[in-house]
Amino acid sequence: MRRCLLVLLLACAALPAAAAVVTFDVKAPAGTPTDAILYLAGDFQGWNPGAPDWTLARQADGHWRRAATFAAGQALQFKFTLGSWGSVEKGPAGEELQNRLLTVGADTTLHLGVANWADGAPPRDTTTGDVRRLEVPGFCGGRDVWVWLPAGYDADPQRRFPVLYMLDGQNVFNAATSFAGEWEADESAARLVAAGEVEPLIIVAVANGGGLRSLEYTPWPLAGFGGPTGGGAQHLQAIIDVLMPAVDAAFRTQAGPVHTGLCGSSFGGLMALYAAWARPDVFGRLAALSPSLEWAGHAPLQMVASRPHPDVRLYTDMGSREEGNLHDDDGNGVDDLVDDLRELRAALLTGGFTEGRDLRVVEDEGARHNEAFWARRLPGALAFLFPAAR
Repeated sequence: MRRCLLVLLLACAALPAAAAVVTFDVKAPAGTPTDAILYLAGDFQGWNPGAPDWTLARQADGHWRRAATFAAGQALQFKFTLGSWGSVEKGPAGEELQNRLLTVGADTTLHLGVANWADGAPPRDTTTGDVRRLEVPGFCGGRDVWVWLPAGYDADPQRRFPVLYMLDGQNVFNAATSFAGEWEADESAARLVAAGEVEPLIIVAVANGGGLRSLEYTPWPLAGFGGPTGGGAQHLQAIIDVLMPAVDAAFRTQAGPVHTGLCGSSFGGLMALYAAWARPDVFGRLAALSPSLEWAGHAPLQMVASRPHPDVRLYTDMGSREEGNLHDDDGNGVDDLVDDLRELRAALLTGGFTEGRDLRVVEDEGARHNEAFWARRLPGALAFLFPAAR
């Protein structure tokens, strides 16, 4: 009976997801140039602010409109721009806005308004401390890599440091390169190291591949997603085979899984969780923030429940309002994504993890699915994974 049930679950997971058409009907603010082109940028297209395939057409009533097909149940994050992040939408007082959110259901038309546009000035560089760009020939077509070094790195040429690799590297250190806000990892790490809460470490920020993000950050394929999926294992291997040797050659790193971490959020969190079971021989300290546990029929939960306990230290979390509003299909008063986190926690404890020793699970009340909240929780993740010696 259990074998039949497993076969049924796998078969259901393999079925193409139902599709739904979302029509974006946007009213732009007064003063928007008549020859302007409006763009839709989101996590479903690599956060490209001026992708020619994601323009909206101006209508006779002055609104802009665009219809797009997504998988039913797909959670979207998006914003509107005039072609660059320097002209992204802003609030009524010119303030920054959180990403717009939508969980796709049936065919629908969204009637939306933009209050203001940014003034076109490029975002300022917000890196602090010693952040260096690293060229890695042969790594994912010349993918951007930035490396943060702890204070005093050059003063002690004999000392070696643990390393934390962070995915979605555009967003890790710098608002000028980010597509959805920054994690402030450089500021947080510097403060925690100086306070003696975190051991001095090297942080390597690895850029995602834009439109390839869903391919590179999903270890399991999902038919009907609307983009390429299922290449996570290959991308992780590229990090191990190409990027890590380059980092080790350029900087004084400590070797071995006990000194090597991987951190990501959303699909990046999915990758961190996957790496804990797929390559515990390489990554011994993992941070999976808001991981996409529902992916491919909850494949991550199946992995955790069916495989032996890896020898790793794991931090994971979830906001109670990841998608903005409460989504409670089972009617228990708890957001469904928090239900998933609790199921993950139970499986981890059953599998041999011990909270406070090699596991920390955090529920962040009211937190949504974006960089501002991940930045807020990153210090706790760093302190758990890389605690300073007492």
